Amino acid sequence: MPARTVLILQHVEVEKPGLILDALSGSGLDVDIRNLIDLPGASAADLPPVADLAGLVVMGGPMNADDLAGHPALKVERELLAAALAAGVPTLGVCLGAQLLARAAGLSVRTGAGAEIGWAPLEGVDRTDPVVGPLADAPAVLHWHGDRIVPGPDTRVLARTATTECQAFRAGPVAWGVQFHPEITPDLLDTWLTDPTFTTEAVTTLGPTAPTHLRTAAAAAAPALQPLAGRGLAHVVRLMRERTAR
Repeated sequence: MPARTVLILQHVEVEKPGLILDALSGSGLDVDIRNLIDLPGASAADLPPVADLAGLVVMGGPMNADDLAGHPALKVERELLAAALAAGVPTLGVCLGAQLLARAAGLSVRTGAGAEIGWAPLEGVDRTDPVVGPLADAPAVLHWHGDRIVPGPDTRVLARTATTECQAFRAGPVAWGVQFHPEITPDLLDTWLTDPTFTTEAVTTLGPTAPTHLRTAAAAAAPALQPLAGRGLAHVVRLMRERTAR
């Protein structure tokens, strides 16, 4: 039987797939959303085998990608990502998911680099890339991370900002990692800001009016941003559908 399941791994309840799930809607693919982060004794047995996957998406979270002692499930996820890369499973890592993908691909993640939170355009975008390229014309994307991926000499970096040299990268022919949040919508951002942890981090970084400014910027960016993000996400979904035909 062909693989038809897209596995989405979450780490925090409020960091939902958003526009990624919208892109999968109507694709005919089965979506399996799981969160292993607090599962005692998490192991590979708690996840579908790579051979059963049409695609893999790993979402964000506040954890450090190398905190395998504090969050043993991250080791399981990194091993799954490495297996997906080896098997050519279409893969998208977002924020923490991108950092886990980077580690699975043999790259380093620099910790304690300082938070990058807020709406800002990407710089140095590789317009030839089918996933990240459309976002060269986006007015802004949402950045919300602390740690940074350290690209290697052969890493194909797809975008950057002034404080993050690798905002997006290719980990293989059908694998992408993005440190920004292409899944975000104004409604999803509202959900984030109902979580005291997110609000406190935003206020600490941006000041007391941070929630208002973030919501206003989200509403302003959405009309232009969402179709551009949708184009890139649609490409990933096409690759997942193609895998079902093999």
